[in-house]
Amino acid sequence: MAQAKFQINRDLYKELSLADARLKSTIELFEKKEMSSQERLFFKVWASDKLKIGVFDVGIEILKKGDVPLSAYAITMGSVECTDGEHEYTLGPGSVLGLAEGLSETPLRHTYKVKEFINCKIIPIPNAMRELQLTNTGLKAVCRMTIERILGQGINIPNYLKND
Repeated sequence: MAQAKFQINRDLYKELSLADARLKSTIELFEKKEMSSQERLFFKVWASDKLKIGVFDVGIEILKKGDVPLSAYAITMGSVECTDGEHEYTLGPGSVLGLAEGLSETPLRHTYKVKEFINCKIIPIPNAMRELQLTNTGLKAVCRMTIERILGQGINIPNYLKND
């Protein structure tokens, strides 16, 4: 069985205050540390006061294969595992679970089970859909391409993500 692991190194964020995500000093620290766009995005999601915090213990199934998720989860600490019988994945900080499937209203291909106690930010899918309906065509295109990259080219793209 092939194994894959993904996570962002949280050590990079020790000097950053979650409460000060928008301060000029934080932006300067981003530049000093030469953070990648993924690392910056992770920090902004982690520091967001608009998203609720979720905490899940070892063994909990966060998302179940075949379900269409109503919430997505951005992992900020810990890890989950999933398998499709052929491949095993361990997903840690920086991983986002269920967002592509939720936005496209597609059933999950995997069950996601907590491997190591996790903290995460919860993204309510209906809220995300509503925000995407109001956004510009460029951001909608980025979302469409990301969903297709994650779920495959044949995926049905919802009307709210199509160009106006």
